[in-house]
Amino acid sequence: MVGRVFVEFLLFLTPFLVFLVYRAASRDLKIRDRWPLTMLVLIGTGVAVLGLILPPLLVPSEQGKCYQAAQYIDGKTIPATEVPCAEAKPPGQQTDPNAPKPPAPVAPRDRDG
Repeated sequence: MVGRVFVEFLLFLTPFLVFLVYRAASRDLKIRDRWPLTMLVLIGTGVAVLGLILPPLLVPSEQGKCYQAAQYIDGKTIPATEVPCAEAKPPGQQTDPNAPKPPAPVAPRDRDG
């Protein structure tokens, strides 16, 4: 988090640094007129906002991917993975369709006796 704030701060200061280098490289090293402070602040804010918005938009999309939860089958833990949604199984679904299903729970009132 601190790194992200530092990057945003540097993005905000970039127009100021570019202007400072420009003025230092000019023939007249004196700064006679005022710095265009308002314009530099607006440009710096715009660059910082773009630095916040653009990186998440440029990350490749993972559409069509579903999270398959970790499973415990036959004493072995199968780790969680991302799989195509067509292959994803809902939680609690049997992994082997031929495996016997556990008996349905029976309430005490439903028992013969």
